[in-house]
Amino acid sequence: MKINLIEYFEESVNRYPQKTAVIDKNREITFSDLRSNAKILASYIINHFDSSKFPIGIFLDKSIESVYVDLASIYSGNFYMNLDINYPADRIKNILNLVQPKIIISTSRYIKTISAIIPDTIHVILLDNEKWKVDINNDAIDRRLSTIIDTDPSCIINTSGSTGTPKGVVLNHKSFFDFTEWAIDTFSFDDNLVMGSLSPIVFDIYVFELCMMMAKASTLVVLPGNLA
Repeated sequence: MKINLIEYFEESVNRYPQKTAVIDKNREITFSDLRSNAKILASYIINHFDSSKFPIGIFLDKSIESVYVDLASIYSGNFYMNLDINYPADRIKNILNLVQPKIIISTSRYIKTISAIIPDTIHVILLDNEKWKVDINNDAIDRRLSTIIDTDPSCIINTSGSTGTPKGVVLNHKSFFDFTEWAIDTFSFDDNLVMGSLSPIVFDIYVFELCMMMAKASTLVVLPGNLA
C-alpha cells in the first residue's frame, strides 16, 4: 500500500528514466532530470527548516519549473499551494494571511509583483538565484518522506473567494490515490498516455494531471491554463 504520492513518481522514474515527463512549449524534461531538480530543491528546503509538514506557496506560471517545485515540496515532507500569477495582489495577500506558508518559491520576474505584500516571516526562494542550489541529500529526503502518512496534506487549493475571502481546502495523499486508481481502472490508462494540461495551475484537476504523470509515467504537455 502506498503512503505518499512520491512513491508513484519514484516507480515511474525507475521504469522510464529517459522518457519525457513534461513538455513546455519548446522545452522538455525527462523523468530522471525532473526528479533531480525536485530533489535539489527539496534538499535546500530541508537544510533550512528543521520541521516539516507546512505549506509552501508557489508563485510561478504553469511550466516545467512549477511541476518540479510541486514535487520538491512533497519530497521535503511538506505540501504545496499553487498561486495564480494573474491574481490581484489583494487576493494573494488574503491567501497568505490565511494559510501563512513558511516559504514562497518564485522567480525574480514574478516575485516583484507581490514583494510588497510578503510578510518578513516568509522565506522566499527564487529559482533564478543560483545561491539556493545544493547537493542532493537522499538520506534527509528519505527521512522526511518516512514521516508522511496517507492522511497528511499533499496540497492546498484555494476557493474562488466569492464570499469575500478565499478558503484554503486541504487535500491529502489518500484522496488522490483513491481518485487516481479509480481513473486508471475505469479508463484503462496505460504508460503511453500523453496528457494535455489545460487546467489552471490552481485547480484541483491540475493536481490530478500531476498524479497521472507520477502514477502512469504519462507525458504532461503544459498548456496555458486559462480555461475556467
